[in-house]
Amino acid sequence: MFKGLGLYFLLSFLTRSPLLALVIIFLIYAFMDRAYIGFLPDFLAPFRRNSRIQQLRGVLRINPADANAAQELGSIYFEKKSYNSALEYLNKALEKVTNSPRLYLYLGMTYMELQQEDQGKEALEKALELDPRVGHGLLYIYLTRYELTHKGSRSEKFKQLAGSFANFANTENLYRMGMVYKKTGDKQKANEMFLKALEEYSYVPGRLRKLHRRWALLARLHSLF
Repeated sequence: MFKGLGLYFLLSFLTRSPLLALVIIFLIYAFMDRAYIGFLPDFLAPFRRNSRIQQLRGVLRINPADANAAQELGSIYFEKKSYNSALEYLNKALEKVTNSPRLYLYLGMTYMELQQEDQGKEALEKALELDPRVGHGLLYIYLTRYELTHKGSRSEKFKQLAGSFANFANTENLYRMGMVYKKTGDKQKANEMFLKALEEYSYVPGRLRKLHRRWALLARLHSLF
């Protein structure tokens, strides 16, 4: 902290602008974070994503029947949390493609986020039927969320999902599952997931830690409150 203040006062003196000094410190931290820490988001990602959206919309203007473009566009809108737009394009893709587990995964997650949970469950179970590994664990997180809010943790389906989820128990997925438990009111189980996330992170090789550090830090933060 004192080193940071010292750097701030030094830069303020050199630049004769406290605001510019803060900007420089932020840029230094952002660079260090991207190189070594990995907690801050990728600030260029929205620009790349919006550029890709424009490209895909252009493709669909020329060929409205391009299911691959519609599916990719729907998944990008989902990542942007623009769920109504995601649903529009995913359903367009579904008119042409009926055997894509990834399409059903994103369709199911989108319905879930729009609180249309029965349709979401149906699409997610279709994805599960086509490929139990699709989404690298996201499938089980969303289906567990459905079970917890509709039937509780004693259902047979819930037990099956918990067993399958164990195969995808990395730092990020454990954190996300912890948030599912936290939002459904089970703080004890949420903390258990957060602590497991931290434990899993401790096993990650040094060269890969940057990829998982953000989720470990978030798990630590949520385990404290």
